[in-house]
Amino acid sequence: MMKKHFAIASLFLALFTIATLPAFAIHDAGKEYIQDVVEPEPWLGEASFKLLRGITNIATSPVEIPKQIVVTTADHGVSGLAIGPIKGIGMTVMRVLVGAWETVTFLLPNSFENDYEPIMNPEFVWNPSVRTEFR
Repeated sequence: MMKKHFAIASLFLALFTIATLPAFAIHDAGKEYIQDVVEPEPWLGEASFKLLRGITNIATSPVEIPKQIVVTTADHGVSGLAIGPIKGIGMTVMRVLVGAWETVTFLLPNSFENDYEPIMNPEFVWNPSVRTEFR
């Protein structure tokens, strides 16, 4: 039990240390105010939304199965009843994997442009899907 408390305290200390590093950079860079170096509000908002998006995609991923049945049936008629569940299972697995990735890496941007845009399109299961066509 004591080791568990020590591990949690160590984690919080490490996170606090990492969070305060930009303040030390101000002194070295000759900046007068922290706002000149770091804009915490946009970054924090985007990172927390990425975390929320990841958790939401994991939790709502099973909804992809009935959604894909409806979308595929609307696009392709009766054959959608057979193809839709297969697409739904595939999309469920993909949404869980992307959600897990975004949950684990929520502090990191998704690209070198420092954006936190969604990896998966549509962003959430309830957003409209892109229509598919068989060739």
